[in-house]
Amino acid sequence: MSSSSLHTTLDRRSALRGLGLLGLTAAAGLFADPRAHAASDLVVVDQKDTGPWEKENCGPAAAVIAMVAAGRTVEHYVPGTAGAEPGGNARAVMEMRARCGISPWGEPEIKTVDCVGAYLGNLETGIREAEGTATRAQYREGLEAAARGSVVILHIHHGTLLGEDADYGHFVVAQGEDADGNILVSDPGRAQSIGITAYPPEHLLEARQGHAAIVS
Repeated sequence: MSSSSLHTTLDRRSALRGLGLLGLTAAAGLFADPRAHAASDLVVVDQKDTGPWEKENCGPAAAVIAMVAAGRTVEHYVPGTAGAEPGGNARAVMEMRARCGISPWGEPEIKTVDCVGAYLGNLETGIREAEGTATRAQYREGLEAAARGSVVILHIHHGTLLGEDADYGHFVVAQGEDADGNILVSDPGRAQSIGITAYPPEHLLEARQGHAAIVS
């Protein structure tokens, strides 16, 4: 990976910080770049204000994003700018927590897993419970599938992805490429500051934390 390509991506991301939601719609895109090599139906879902475990809700939020991008129906999903706001899809995310088995139905304040956040297997369970399909893949396979237009949940190291001093795993959703071959990513943990942005495949490889799940 050339440093210039990464810096271009990170500079673009930094330039989007502080933009309002309308700015994100136009610049980062609630819709994919029309020049994308592979069509993308990624949406923005913010994990903030999604219940008592909002800081750990990147997994169920990513599952909602992936289901919508794959053309599946997500009960109580709110589309558009209203749904992209903090808390705009709180009900959909909290219900996905229950489908994933990380909180009981109707008791979002209770956690039923012994980890921070969720395992990729929990997300696969939730997607299947919502009548979607989730197929486990090696991380590199997931990136290649995303570049071809598949919807893929990636387990990444968030600090490495963002170039920040943060040390924790995180789930994002990838689908499609921009005109420069960078992979489009929707990040529920940075929904308001970067929305959907694109990263060089090499940088996404550097940010690998675990495996991937291809959703359809």
